[in-house]
Amino acid sequence: MQTQEKDDASDKYFQKTAYFANHIYIDIPKIKIFLYFAFLIQLSFNLAVVFLTEAGYTNFYGFKKFYFDDEETIPTYFSAINLLFAGILLALITNLKSRVNDPFTLHWRILSILFVLLSIDEIAGFHEMTIDPLVQTFHLNGYMRFPWVILGVIFMTGFSLYYFQFLKALPKPYIKGFFCSCLIFLGGAIGLETLSAKIFINLEQSPKDLMYNLVTTLEESCEMIGIIMFINMLLSYLKSMKITINFYFKYSE
Repeated sequence: MQTQEKDDASDKYFQKTAYFANHIYIDIPKIKIFLYFAFLIQLSFNLAVVFLTEAGYTNFYGFKKFYFDDEETIPTYFSAINLLFAGILLALITNLKSRVNDPFTLHWRILSILFVLLSIDEIAGFHEMTIDPLVQTFHLNGYMRFPWVILGVIFMTGFSLYYFQFLKALPKPYIKGFFCSCLIFLGGAIGLETLSAKIFINLEQSPKDLMYNLVTTLEESCEMIGIIMFINMLLSYLKSMKITINFYFKYSE
């Protein structure tokens, strides 16, 4: 009996000390610096590939994995992780908002799901699967050579109307921050995408064209910077809520 009581006391002591010993503090400025620094490193290596290609080099000593316009590269995974991170932060906010019956809880939840889906699409490239069928069906070329942007514009029009009141209800600093990050991201994902479609030649020649490479570099840079800005705004918004968030591992008996 005494042994059992000692074991129970020991378990409670362990749980108590483990609780105090495993706090995780998120340093927002350090996360911001890390994300921008990681982006600048990738940008530098990408530009090295672009200008080495222009100079006629074909051996990039592994730098090709940093080329922005290729699939399954480090920038692709970097963007996917950032989109997923934003989705997780949005899910945390959704959970907190639901506890206080916030009228915009559904808006936060939809955003969370959307960013998780964008993260998956960044890896899988589902949106690019629409290019050939739409081009062949509607005989699109020029600025509409990458026709998924048409679907993107239609979606964003409806999305903007639905989220107008949501955006107005945010504190003023976050209205500006969310709007600017969204504008920069969409400026790259849709705006510059249409420009790169105009100067696109084909899958073999375009990666060797300096102007095309510079436009796609600017396009991908806008997308990355927009997401990083959005992540920082979400972290700041969570901090402004002044709510302690605890994570527990629940074991079934």
